[in-house]
Amino acid sequence: MAPEWTTNLPITAKVDVYSYGVVLLEMVVGSRVSNLMVDEEDDVEGTLKSLVRMLKGKLESGEESWVVEIVDSRLNGQFNCKQAEEIVEIAVSCLEEDRNKRPTMDSVVHMLLSYHDEPSSHEELAVNQ
Repeated sequence: MAPEWTTNLPITAKVDVYSYGVVLLEMVVGSRVSNLMVDEEDDVEGTLKSLVRMLKGKLESGEESWVVEIVDSRLNGQFNCKQAEEIVEIAVSCLEEDRNKRPTMDSVVHMLLSYHDEPSSHEELAVNQ
């Protein structure tokens, strides 16, 4: 639930952006945020905030190794790490606490459309062999 709902701020289109960020994140992780809770005393919002904080730190670190750890394990590593990182970056931007810092849905769509299909490391291996 977007923070606006709990703080009685006016509801704008940025609420939908927040919800879309949750959906993007759940698609990458392969699980609902509510399924990621490790402590029964936590709530979904707290779990989501912790996850977003952790992902912001990972994105700022510049390392790529974390992407493999966060992406749905059922993919068995068969995905483009750079694209997954970019999707996580979009999701995190959508999940900003301050609604004024969230992108518009129009911007989100443009960001998603701007990413080119680059071969993943697995595809590059297959081509080079």
